[in-house]
Amino acid sequence: MPRFQVSLILLLTGLAGFLASFSLLHLNVFQMWLRYPIAILIAYCVFLLLLRLWLWLHGRHLKADLDPSALDFIPSVQSRSGGNFHFGGGGDFGGGGAGGSWGESVASSSAASSSSSASHGIGFDLDLEEGWLLVIALIALVGGLIASLYIVYIAPALLAEILVDGVLVVGLYRRVKHIEQRHWLRAAVRRTLLPALLVVMLFTVAGYAMQKVVPEAHSIGDVWRHMA
Repeated sequence: MPRFQVSLILLLTGLAGFLASFSLLHLNVFQMWLRYPIAILIAYCVFLLLLRLWLWLHGRHLKADLDPSALDFIPSVQSRSGGNFHFGGGGDFGGGGAGGSWGESVASSSAASSSSSASHGIGFDLDLEEGWLLVIALIALVGGLIASLYIVYIAPALLAEILVDGVLVVGLYRRVKHIEQRHWLRAAVRRTLLPALLVVMLFTVAGYAMQKVVPEAHSIGDVWRHMA
């Protein structure tokens, strides 16, 4: 279940990002547009460490179960021209975007509520500019979530490639010097760096937009409480 395993890794990564943001807040880093990207970069480093832990756990069992005689076929598949034997393939970050339109301007709250109204809700007193900024922040946060879920989508290819690079290629390189020896970190960064940078950019935009709406806010919770 590679997607389930990567989901757990991302859950721990998100927890690390939350703790990093919480620590930065107590270090007087109040600007959300600055604190959020720093916390996400710290969380990405934790993500790579968790992948290394996953590789160590699974690689240890794989090495114990691997029959050395199963590698004897390697010399017979080399080309006579002396070409390198390559494992793995490249991966591109691709996906759909999300768009939205603000069809109606935000109406100011009514001075007197209707006496027949029985519903209870949260009243928002926002002007048009603040409404647009909140929409931008919401779209950016949703986009960051989608970019994170993309890593879950590519989990089978991601885990397979780092397992090949981290365990099999190293073992095969000792037997056949003509194959390309690669480090697992290269595959992990190549497949996940672009989504991580996209999350950093989107959360920076969201933090800036929310700070413009509520300059005294230090977190998303502060923005919500101010609106309520």
